[in-house]
Amino acid sequence: MAHPDRPAPRVSVAISTYNRAHLVGRAIRSALAQTVGDFELIVVDDGSADDTPAVLAAVGDPRLRIARHERNQGISRTRNTALGLARGEWIAFLDDDNEWTPDYLERQLALAAARPEADVVYCRARLQYTDRPAVEWGEVWQGRIFCRLLGVWVPLMSGALIRTAALAAVGGVDERLRATEDHDLWMRLAQRTDFAATPDVLLIRHERHGAQLSRNPALFASDVAVLHRTWRDAAIAACGRRAYRQWLAGLIEHTEWCHAERDRAAGTGERAIAARSAMRLLRWLPWSAALLPRALVRSIVRARRRPPSWLRARLAWYAHRVGRALRRPAAR
Repeated sequence: MAHPDRPAPRVSVAISTYNRAHLVGRAIRSALAQTVGDFELIVVDDGSADDTPAVLAAVGDPRLRIARHERNQGISRTRNTALGLARGEWIAFLDDDNEWTPDYLERQLALAAARPEADVVYCRARLQYTDRPAVEWGEVWQGRIFCRLLGVWVPLMSGALIRTAALAAVGGVDERLRATEDHDLWMRLAQRTDFAATPDVLLIRHERHGAQLSRNPALFASDVAVLHRTWRDAAIAACGRRAYRQWLAGLIEHTEWCHAERDRAAGTGERAIAARSAMRLLRWLPWSAALLPRALVRSIVRARRRPPSWLRARLAWYAHRVGRALRRPAAR
């Protein structure tokens, strides 16, 4: 419940959660441990059927506000629910499987004060794996970064502060998107404002701890189609056709990687994985022409063996010819 008699906080921290009673407590503790105390904490429970309500009820901090969807509606809707409740000048989304360093908000607010023209400030992250050493991750781009977003990088949602008014001005989060809502949101914000960044690692992103939206191939594939329709013309106009094609190819390739990861976990062989990938990529030609040879190669030669140059060249030629054929106007 809101407290209208209290002054608006500097930051609204928003955590979305769904069936992660074993994780969300850690995210909440990292938020409440911040060296800056001028914030409210909004947790949106997206219809959890596990012990999440009990975990949230046990948090005895007056800054906590809890909202609940009676049925699961997806990450984009929960982010918009939090935005509708937010009273802070800034909103900071913290995913329920991530955590902040104790000085996260302090350092990000200092950066925001130093760069008043920027409505988005963000940091770098440490990727914490369960099966291999942690690595630091993230590029540092400043100013108008729209065309940078067509590379292989986007800021991490859990590592950014967004001015609440700017987020509301672009219409919040696109609820058609179920796994890549951040890609679309950054592009809409980058059309209207500067971004500011710090090379400091202030976010810990936990990887490979179970199901994650960013690795769900069905959701990602559906989202790529939406992003393609939404951004094709604007991205080509701003950054050029080549940059747009590289961006779309990267999204398609990540989708196929997600499919492969899921198939490997189910015990599927490498050749079968590659053959399935090739069949899916055919529907994306000519956009997938550069990716198709890799899938075809893996379906012909033994897994993880580098094919001979003549075979790679032949398959690349084949993909090029198919792409050209599909680009020709249909005969009348």
